[in-house]
Amino acid sequence: MNTITRTVATAAIAAAALIGGTGLAAADVPPATPSLTGDDIVTVGDNGGCNGPIHIDRTTDRAHPGQLTITATPRGDLGARPGCGTTIQVDWVNGIAPFTHSAQLPLDGGPATITVDAGLGASWVTVSVLPQRAFAVSNYIWIAP
Repeated sequence: MNTITRTVATAAIAAAALIGGTGLAAADVPPATPSLTGDDIVTVGDNGGCNGPIHIDRTTDRAHPGQLTITATPRGDLGARPGCGTTIQVDWVNGIAPFTHSAQLPLDGGPATITVDAGLGASWVTVSVLPQRAFAVSNYIWIAP
């Protein structure tokens, strides 16, 4: 199976999970469509010597319906060492109330976590960094009712 076929098949499986829904345990990883760079924000350019991917984890908790917790973990200098701080930008659009929402959190010295009210059902969620140029992590995510 070639790469394009695998990517299309993976997207189809993820879309089926989004449409059909899945039962999630407390503090579970919600189903998401694939992103171009997987679960890592990848910077472009020199960025003043502050480089390296930032890994993004997403979790939900049935005790808090509609909330999505995002954890950003530096895997290089950016966001991890002094002088290499950045800002994580989270943008989301919920399929039920299609309005764009944004939240930011500083990433300076290690992992950082933010919880947003993404809403129930399918949401488009993009996680990027500011002011650096980077490939963001963008997915449709299913948040179970």
